[in-house]
Amino acid sequence: MRGVIFDLGSTLIRRTGLELEQAKCAALAAWAASALGYPDGAALSGRLLEIRLEGWRRAETELVEYRATWAIARAFTEVGLPADEGTLARADRVFFRPEVRISRLYPWAHEALDALVAMGVRVGMISNATSHQLVVDIAEAHDIARYFDPLVSSAGFGHPKPHEGIFTHLLGAWGLQAGEAVMVGDTLGTDILGAERVGMRSILVDVEPNPDNRRHAGRVRPTATVTSLREIAPIIERWTDA
Repeated sequence: MRGVIFDLGSTLIRRTGLELEQAKCAALAAWAASALGYPDGAALSGRLLEIRLEGWRRAETELVEYRATWAIARAFTEVGLPADEGTLARADRVFFRPEVRISRLYPWAHEALDALVAMGVRVGMISNATSHQLVVDIAEAHDIARYFDPLVSSAGFGHPKPHEGIFTHLLGAWGLQAGEAVMVGDTLGTDILGAERVGMRSILVDVEPNPDNRRHAGRVRPTATVTSLREIAPIIERWTDA
């Protein structure tokens, strides 16, 4: 093994749910009221959530990423708010601020990454996210951005996992073959399936079991499964020495 690719959400940082998405929509609606003078925050928040959920569904079936700015622009345009590039950039930062603020690393995250660096393997990231800046901000907030070269998001690349192109994009940047790298993630239908499609080994992170994995159980199988991040480096070491 010469390279290890990590997912971010529910792999290195704790899982969030729909409640956070609702809070983010409400925060943006409050900002629209104060900064842009829009009076009906509840309606704007609810509509933005509807569009976000639509974008997630479409991304899963089309394997095209629908960025947060796409959803915000649609919601703003529908109610007559400005949707120019500058406004959307400000709105994007406001929208994701609560997510950065509450994000928390899993135990052993730094230790696992340090161990891999000490082994001399390359470390990268592929995260499905509707904002590239969100991934960067969370990684920097927890002092893990320095480990990842490159750090790839579906928002930046344009296609989410399990699209094969996002994996081959990173492998190409490294100049590695699929058999020389491993994908580490929590989701069978994205991280593990994508790795399988390009011929990579995979490690399923099952610290907080992902409810979505029930849909793929028995059909998509990781090469290994861990329940703590401290288990990852020893597995990579065994595979490297084999």
